[in-house]
Amino acid sequence: MGFNVNLCYHSGFKMQRIGMPKAWRFLTGILLAGMALHAQEATYKVYNKAFRKLVNTKEQPQLLYNNGKWLDGPQVLANGDVAISDVRANEALLVQRNGTHFQVRPWFTPAGPQNGHALDWQGHLLATNYGKKGIERLEKGHWKVLVDNYKGQKFNSPNDLTIDRKGRIYFTDPKLWYNIHEQGDEYVYRYDPATHEIKRLSTPLLKTPNGIALSPDNKTLYVADSQLVHNPEDQNLKHQILAYDLDGEGNLSNPRVFATIQPGFPDGIKVDPHGNLWVSNGHGIAVFNPKGNMLGEIILPQVVSNLAFSLSPKALQTLQQHRVFAAEDSPALLFVTSGSNLYVFRLGEDF
Repeated sequence: MGFNVNLCYHSGFKMQRIGMPKAWRFLTGILLAGMALHAQEATYKVYNKAFRKLVNTKEQPQLLYNNGKWLDGPQVLANGDVAISDVRANEALLVQRNGTHFQVRPWFTPAGPQNGHALDWQGHLLATNYGKKGIERLEKGHWKVLVDNYKGQKFNSPNDLTIDRKGRIYFTDPKLWYNIHEQGDEYVYRYDPATHEIKRLSTPLLKTPNGIALSPDNKTLYVADSQLVHNPEDQNLKHQILAYDLDGEGNLSNPRVFATIQPGFPDGIKVDPHGNLWVSNGHGIAVFNPKGNMLGEIILPQVVSNLAFSLSPKALQTLQQHRVFAAEDSPALLFVTSGSNLYVFRLGEDF
């Protein structure tokens, strides 16, 4: 793809509690990078010709980083850099970008751990934080907790989040981490940073909320329902994507199954400018059109957890409500977290 990659450990960043084993792990990443950047390949499965216009299926992805413990939550920042969570390592990574040159650096350690990331309308980075059991915002280099409880009880383990046009935060709170879950069950919440109002949303059909995303017109909220994570042997449980109508006040209605994920494990989800839903489904990424028809899949060697778009300026003009960015001289890209690996794909002509 013509990208240049530099993985390094940089002592200039503030790293807390980073002993020799962790430093050595990053240094090892430097040595492995040159040998492993093209060692693993993606397989493309095309079910509809429209898929070829969404993903450049003639090219293999670039492996930017291969030394994570469990990578998740990629988010492109306003300057084109990419924030990444390494959940099991309890740290955040920063992928710095200069044109087609990428450099992966440690950023925050310990990080919580964090999981999902998103940008608000002021360009601030938001994160779901398992350790703090809340939603936090990066302000002048420091993380500030915005909300960490509902009616005085701590959240379970906030997982993923998305922002609507009014700046309201929708986030999922499953019982995926820790043994103490004060909320009792698993829910989706809406938080308004302007008024500090927190509301638990009514989500019929939903059992285990995971990834969450909004349609381009902000009229549909999608939620990944990872029911089988609690009991893979229970045949009454399902892996599915649910859709809800969303009104201007942020309330949900018309619950329905948008897609069934079988086989696979629905995790992070994103919506592109055309309204297509991109679903991390365990073995790769499945792309569905707005009607719920699968257009194609990207298959990768390790379990895929999440993805993020970096769109061209032309595409951004048609997607004003989405907090996705690209450098002026950069093509439209897709960043994918997959186990220990971070990939970047070149998107197709529709972007």
